[in-house]
Amino acid sequence: MTQPELDQVYKVHENLYIGAYWPRLNFDKFKELGITAIINLMEEDLYDPRPMGFSYLYKGFPDDWYPPHSYIEDILTFIDKHIQKGNVLVHCAMGISRSGGMIVAWLLKENPTWNWDDAMDYVYQSRLIYPAVEIKESILDFFEEREGRRRE
Repeated sequence: MTQPELDQVYKVHENLYIGAYWPRLNFDKFKELGITAIINLMEEDLYDPRPMGFSYLYKGFPDDWYPPHSYIEDILTFIDKHIQKGNVLVHCAMGISRSGGMIVAWLLKENPTWNWDDAMDYVYQSRLIYPAVEIKESILDFFEEREGRRRE
């Protein structure tokens, strides 16, 4: 991945963007894009955009970690709450694994007939992502617990 790719945010769905840590300093660009809410999934909470008028959720975790279902629920709830009011940016360090996985989770929630590959293919139209196995398994387990079926 090149530096210019890391400097971008990508629109994956209406009002939903994915990105890496690098563009996080460009809050003016975020405002131009209509981004009003930011979800940070990096291990460290290095900034606070709330004083600049953004809604903010920090749910950081390591890339090789099985995120608790409560994290997934909080992230999906935050997206649902803020996507109606403006654009939501979901980012992690590289914009590939953690943020990609949580966007796939939101798409699975929004599209009950989709499986994991359907949601991945949808995101691939905008951005290459590759959620870690642990993240994928946690999301699939989350939906199996919630719906009684596995969305593989």
